[in-house]
Formats: sequence, C-alpha cells, structure tokens
Amino acid sequence: MPGEQHDPSSGPDDPAPTSSSTPAPLRLRSPTDLLAALPYLVNQPLDDAVVALVLRQDSVLGVLYGGLDHLDHVLTPDRSGRAAVDAALAEDGSALLVAGFGHSARVTPHVRALLSEARARGLLVLEALRVNGDRYWSYLCHDPDCCPAEGRRFDVNASPVPAGAVVRGLVPVGRPPSTRTGFLLEPAPGPSRAAVADAVAAEEAAPQEGARHVEGRTAEVLETLAEEALRRVTDPAVLARLGVHLTRVRVRDAVWTRITPESAKLHVRLWSRLVRHLPEHLLPAPAALLAVAAWQHEDLDLARAAVDVALEAEPGYAMAVLMGRALKVGLPASRWRGFLAARVTDGDGGEPDTERAHEWPRRPSEPPGWFRSAQSPTPTASCVIT
Repeated sequence: MPGEQHDPSSGPDDPAPTSSSTPAPLRLRSPTDLLAALPYLVNQPLDDAVVALVLRQDSVLGVLYGGLDHLDHVLTPDRSGRAAVDAALAEDGSALLVAGFGHSARVTPHVRALLSEARARGLLVLEALRVNGDRYWSYLCHDPDCCPAEGRRFDVNASPVPAGAVVRGLVPVGRPPSTRTGFLLEPAPGPSRAAVADAVAAEEAAPQEGARHVEGRTAEVLETLAEEALRRVTDPAVLARLGVHLTRVRVRDAVWTRITPESAKLHVRLWSRLVRHLPEHLLPAPAALLAVAAWQHEDLDLARAAVDVALEAEPGYAMAVLMGRALKVGLPASRWRGFLAARVTDGDGGEPDTERAHEWPRRPSEPPGWFRSAQSPTPTASCVIT
C-alpha cells in the first residue's frame, strides 16, 4: 500500500469476476485511497479522531473509532492502544490500517501507543497516518523523499475509491444537511415569529411562580405534546409558554427522558416549531430536545444541526454538549436513554454532569473508549487491500 502509484491499466476498482448483482470490493492501493475510503466506511465525522481498520487476509473485518475527546477523557494513551489491539485480536484480525485526524499533540500519543502494543503482540500495522487538512504524515515511513517533514499533500478526488463507493450506494457522513433539515431550523416568517416574541415578552413579564409550581409547568408541556399528536399546536401564547417553561431544567428533563424512537417524530415536529419561532435566548432547551428526538429518529444531520443551534445560542449548554459528544463518538441512541434517565438533575437549577459523560455505556464487548463503527453491516465484502 505505501506510495501513490495507481496501475494505469486498471479500472476504478479493477474488479475480479463477480455476479452481476454484487459489486466488486473497493480496492485500497495507497494512503490516498485509504483516506478517500474512510468517509464511506465510518459512520462518524473524521475530525479529532483515530480510526483503525481491522484486517484479515487483506479484507476489512471492521472499523474501530475513537473520538479524541472521548479517548482523552476515558483512557491514558497506553490503555487506549491496548484496548484497540485487544479488540482487533478478539475479531481474529491479523493487521491494522490506522489513521488519526487532528493536531500531532493529541493524535500522536494514541497512535504511538497503539503501534507499540501491536508490535509487542505480533499484530501487523500496514500503515499509520496522521491527517491534518489536505496533508498526511506517516508514522512508519522515515524517508524524507517519500514522507517529507511538512507532510504529503493528497487529493481524495484523485482516487478511484469515491466513484466505487457511489456505485455501492455508500454516502459520506460529512454530506451537507438536507433541505428538510434547513427548513426545520430556519426562522419562521416575520409575522408569526413576531407574534410569538410578543407572547414571550408578556409571559416573562408576568409574576414568576416558585419551584413548587414546576410540576404544573411540566404537566402543561406534556399535555401540549399530547395535543400535538392530534393537531398542530400553533397558538403563539402556547408556544411562548412552552419556551419559557423549558428554561426550568426539571421541566426540560421530564420531556428529555420521555423521548423514545416511537415518540421521536412527534417531538421533532413540536420542538422544531419552537426553534423556528422562539427568540434566541430561549432556543437552547428546545434545540437540544430536537437534537435528541432527531437522533432517536435516526436523522443525524438534523441532530447535529440542532446541537449547533443550541450551542450558538448558549455556548456550553450542557445538554447540547452531551448530545454533541454522543453524536461524535457514535453512541447508539438506544443505549443513551436509560443512562440519561438516571442522570437527570435532582434540583431546579442544575445541569447534567458533563464530566460524567465517560460513563456512557458501551456496546457489549466494546473496547473502552473505542466504538465499532461502519457504514456497511458487512464491511468484509466492501473493501480489500492490494
């Protein structure tokens, strides 16, 4: 795989004879091919992360993904490398391809530890790269003619891999948000939004109730959700009250823990309407709730965009921070709900403890700090190393 030469006589994938219904596997012949393939093989964003393709007999068995925020929070680099090698050997892997994305100070300790552990345990590493922007550096190549100190520039569009991935119906994770996502977050037309803003001002000017009335506020929010199931809730006064009620953390959390895959579509509908109509200072809670609902609904574009809206309105808003971390490390929505239910606040002014995000449960047999991550349920059939 080292080097950047492609056989000019070969087609995009140089396919061997296969059945007409089964595309030939993607073939990775160079570091650029590897970097071009990863957005199609990994279902998490490739920034501030380390990815390892687990190989056996030149075929990809699976993908290990470690977000650097998560790895740094959960593990020392030595333990990180050991956990990744444990997982690769448990899958009967015989080799790895490794790529770390980000600045050297963060990526290198984890990659070096992985390389050291793999060498000690007889697991071959065919290539290990660090990528930053449009350049990569190899941890295994020390020839300045091949791998200069300033890094080697690459262009994934020069690789045949993206065309081959499209043939297989694979889509890169980093695609632009859909038109639907933009509509669900775009501010509503002036008059309707202004009517809600006026109602918010009146609601906030009214005498504020004490904490003993939180239960009443929660009940009103849940009743409005039930009404939304029957008809669209559009009354500006009702939307304004919902926005103000959700500033109470206990009210918001009562909604948060009730979002399920079955109810997610209903929540997406109502909270996206609030996001489109409310003034900016009330956006963090409904936007974060929208992110959770979109995630449960498996609309990751909308979930990420909603997290951005919440954090733009209030940087550091803890619920959005947690949701952003969950999306970044690829935590399954089904695993997060029970964890969050046990972590909601016990007062009416606190926030979830973002420092305990490392306690999120992993999938069974998952290496600590790492997540198995692949776009294809059978990556063995999709990619080979030549």
